[in-house]
Amino acid sequence: MPQRHLLYLSAHQLSAHAWKGGRLDAQASFPHSEEGLVAFRQYLEKRRHDLFYLLINVADEGFQLDTIPFLQGKDREAVIQRKLGQYFYSTNLNMAQRLGFEKNRRKDERLLLAGFTNPAQIMPWTALVQSLGVPLVGIYSLPLLGPQLLKKLQPGPAPCLMLTVQDHSLRQSFFDKGELHFSRLVPLHDSSIHGIGHAMAAEAAKMHQYLTSQRLLARGQSLQALALVHPQAVRAVQEACSDSPAVTFRIVGNDEAARLIGLADAPEDSRSEALFLHLLAAQTPAQQFAPPPLRHDYRVWQLKALLSSGGLLVFLACLLFAGKQLYDASRLGSERAAIQAQADSAAQRYAELARTFPPMPVDNDTLRQVINRYQAMERQPTTPRDFYLLLSRALEATPQVELDTIAWQRGGTSAGGNGNATAAAAAPGEGDESALVRGSIPTGPQANPRQVLAIFERFLAALRQQPGLQVNVQQQPFDVESGKSLKGGSSSDDAPASAEPRHFVVQIVHRVTP
Repeated sequence: MPQRHLLYLSAHQLSAHAWKGGRLDAQASFPHSEEGLVAFRQYLEKRRHDLFYLLINVADEGFQLDTIPFLQGKDREAVIQRKLGQYFYSTNLNMAQRLGFEKNRRKDERLLLAGFTNPAQIMPWTALVQSLGVPLVGIYSLPLLGPQLLKKLQPGPAPCLMLTVQDHSLRQSFFDKGELHFSRLVPLHDSSIHGIGHAMAAEAAKMHQYLTSQRLLARGQSLQALALVHPQAVRAVQEACSDSPAVTFRIVGNDEAARLIGLADAPEDSRSEALFLHLLAAQTPAQQFAPPPLRHDYRVWQLKALLSSGGLLVFLACLLFAGKQLYDASRLGSERAAIQAQADSAAQRYAELARTFPPMPVDNDTLRQVINRYQAMERQPTTPRDFYLLLSRALEATPQVELDTIAWQRGGTSAGGNGNATAAAAAPGEGDESALVRGSIPTGPQANPRQVLAIFERFLAALRQQPGLQVNVQQQPFDVESGKSLKGGSSSDDAPASAEPRHFVVQIVHRVTP
């Protein structure tokens, strides 16, 4: 944090104070002269990066009470600037303070307009501050800090005149309902305790007459005067300031005022500059007199401070995010290690259990192929139910036929091994069903080949009678060729056949109507 410096400008000199932790440290004083400006330049060059506040207490300060219509935004600012230009046309060190609204139907806004009417007394100091690029927070008026001090002293809502001593002058500030309405500075020719008391009594009586003439006080209304002096001067000032029907006095020690506002070191005499400097540092007012060019370096300082604070916040956020990521990575690593240990333990237990399993009849590849084939059949939209129904009807007509295997499939397949035209014509299409049927015809001891062939022919005829079935014989029970006798178990055609079953292979195609 940069050091805060308070500059106090009076009609005689400029004094510099350092403020920290509720304490004021007087550093230097610079007279109104060329030597004083040179010394002030050297003082500023050593403190280019510190913040400066300028508090002014001069007689050339004007106050005006005025009202403006109820406005907002740019319209209000334009009207206020026009009013300031009318009252303080010779200076740009002016400001407007809101005092509330009138209690009537129009609700006009009440303003206190203030300005320094002799800027030549101030500009040499401010120009030096601006030329060196020193951050100037603002220019403030001593009487405008009076409401803060008055609030701590709690004189009540009645009209009040605050009397304070600064260097060789007496400040008189008039407040009504806690709001500043008027202030003037008069020279103090006698700075002794008795001189201060008599000056306060005389000026309070004059101020009552002036306020009554300006209708700031009702005729016959009493004025409460609040005087701040050193504790050792309270009794003497009370004797000099006797109450009257016009003015009643309340004398307060500036040590009590310092305690109320939080100033650690009370003033050493009756002067009250330290009280107002502390109020300026502790409760800086929002309104001030410096135009934007004089505050340019302070705005730059604010921007730098904002960027530095923002960068620090971003850096802290990055650190927090990185810490969270490290914590999450560590936690995930621990969880991964635990899961891996569980997986290894489960694999070990499975391997131990697998060694107790009985041996499989087939290897894993064959089992996988069977399962894949089963899943493919499960995904097929049709089943061999209709085909089996047709085949069972043919078997009912020829009960002597026994089937060994039925290789059913959906879609096209090769016609068989003989490759004749009949087989090619019976080849199934893409949407047809086909089955390669292997069977046998058991023969009795008295059966001959012709009887076996007759049974086989009846079986083929029963198949062909079923709707949509086409039959292609790939192997007959007996070898039958044109011009040759039947090859059976005897050389004679009518001889009994062998007792062994006669095998055959038939391809059956079921034409499925779309």
